[in-house]
Amino acid sequence: MRPVHAAIATAIVLTFAQQQALGAETVTIVTQGGQPGDVQRKTVFEPFTAETGVQIRVDTFNQELARLRTQVETGNLVWDAVSLNPINEVAGCEEGLLEKIDWSKYARPEAFEAVGGFGECGAPYLASPGALVFDSDRLKGDAAPKSWADFWNVAKVPGKRALMYQPDQTLEIALMADGVPPSDVVKVLTAPGGVDRAFKKLAELKPHIKWWKSGDESMQLLLTGEVSMGYGWLGRVNAANSSNNRKLRIVWDAGYTNALIFLGVMKGSPRKEAAIRLIAYQLSAPVQARHMEALGNPPANADASPLLSEARRASLPDPKSRNGMMQAGQQYINFWLDNGDAIRQRFATFVAQ
Repeated sequence: MRPVHAAIATAIVLTFAQQQALGAETVTIVTQGGQPGDVQRKTVFEPFTAETGVQIRVDTFNQELARLRTQVETGNLVWDAVSLNPINEVAGCEEGLLEKIDWSKYARPEAFEAVGGFGECGAPYLASPGALVFDSDRLKGDAAPKSWADFWNVAKVPGKRALMYQPDQTLEIALMADGVPPSDVVKVLTAPGGVDRAFKKLAELKPHIKWWKSGDESMQLLLTGEVSMGYGWLGRVNAANSSNNRKLRIVWDAGYTNALIFLGVMKGSPRKEAAIRLIAYQLSAPVQARHMEALGNPPANADASPLLSEARRASLPDPKSRNGMMQAGQQYINFWLDNGDAIRQRFATFVAQ
């Protein structure tokens, strides 16, 4: 074992006494559902239970912070650990819905610097790139999209387009379709008039949009041919291809969003220690490598990347590419914290009209 991995492993190894104490517990974690959830169960949760005796119960949610708020305010905690986008990690921490934890005690901080480091409450676990996706068996030659402008061009390639029923990610895509380079999307979106510009561009495509509300639904629309092309997450695309023997293709050069997924512990969880151990286990390089090898997402822990197979590394977007629009950074997060409620209401009204 390389020294850095040994150090991380040492930090999360449980003594026999701790294993006995934790072994009587069941930790409930809110994470991904569908096929990615099955992968996580097999590569993370089952090995963790085998090592510690701690049982894992899994639930899912769609980043509704109100569900965390209700549990903490009533004291009726159903969840112990949660997966959160960067906006909700900060918001949940500020509202006192999450435990403040120094994750540098459990994982090497330098290994997470490339993705922005640890939050005050949460630790980044994986990157979830979202991009333009199409079925290469259906769209070939000139019909195959090369940009978000092509995605908007229904005259060239007729048919519906699948987009996520959520303003963050969707508005960013609209700006890329309007010619904004991925590296400038945050600057343009957060500037005066940026949101209006995104909605105006989105309105051009609205009659042709099929809205999806889950990763499974995004892939089903593509697999059935109900849409000509769509926006989808890398992990879901990999799963859809492997499970259905299909050739869905991602157009990285068109520009893509890159969201981080954080893990945190619910404030007041009576199983706080076990939840921390579960998250620390997931942050370790060997576990991240095992999980991401099967899932197909980039690991947040840079020490895990060399442990991936050459084929898996080749399937990931270039971390140095300027085509990725990172959904992180203080400017981006503060913008959504300050304006998110109003934008989400505007988005819901826009879709309903």
